[in-house]
Amino acid sequence: MITMNVRRAPLLMTAAASGVLAAVAATPLVLHRQDSLEAVPAPPATATAAPTPDDLAARADQVTRDLDRPALDRVAAQQRLADAINANQQVLSDRAKAVADAKAAADKAAAAAAAKQAQSAGGRGSGSYSGAPRAVAQQIASAEFGWGAAQFQCYDQIIMRESEWNPAATNPSSGAYGIPQALPGSKMASAGSDWRTNPVTQIRWGLGYVKDRYGTPCQAWAFKSSHGWY
Repeated sequence: MITMNVRRAPLLMTAAASGVLAAVAATPLVLHRQDSLEAVPAPPATATAAPTPDDLAARADQVTRDLDRPALDRVAAQQRLADAINANQQVLSDRAKAVADAKAAADKAAAAAAAKQAQSAGGRGSGSYSGAPRAVAQQIASAEFGWGAAQFQCYDQIIMRESEWNPAATNPSSGAYGIPQALPGSKMASAGSDWRTNPVTQIRWGLGYVKDRYGTPCQAWAFKSSHGWY
C-alpha cells in the first residue's frame, strides 16, 4: 500500500504542474492582444505661423494682377490690330506711289517720243493745215500717223471729254492744259515753242503721245473708258 501511494504522488503533481504551465502560457497571449489594441498617441500638432504684413501685401498684389490680366490682354490685342492696320496702309501707300511713279515715267517717255515725232514730221508749221482744231487733227492723224477715220473717231472721243478741242482749256484741279490736256502743259514745248496758243502744235504733240504710249487712238480710248484718264 505504501509503495503505491508513493508512485501516485508524482503523477498528481505532474498533472497539476501541467495545468499551471498551461495557464501561465495562456496569460501572455491575452495580455499581448490587449496591448495591441491600445491607442497609439498622435504626434503633437505643429502650430501654423500667422501671415506677415508682407505676405498679405504680396497676396493682394497677385489678386490685383489676376483681375487686371483680361484688360491688359485686350490692350495688347488692340495694339496688335493697330500695328497691322498701319502696316497695311503703308503697303497701300507704297503701291500707290509705285503706280504714280510708273505713270510719270511713262508720261515722260511719251512726251520725249512725241517730241521726236514732231521733229520727224519735217517741222511743218501751222500753215500746212487749215480749218478748226478737229479738222486739223484729222488731217495730221492721216498725214503724219497713217490713221484713218476709225482711229480718228476714237481720238475724237478722248478729246471731247478732255478739252472739247479748246486750245486754252485748263483743268482747275490738276492744271492740265490744251487740247490733249498735257500735264504739265509745258510738255508740249517739245513739239513747238508756241504750244500755249497753237492748236497744230498741241494736236501734233497729243497724237504723238497716244502713239508712243498706247499704239493707236482706239487703244488709248479703251484705256480711258475703263480708267477715266489716259
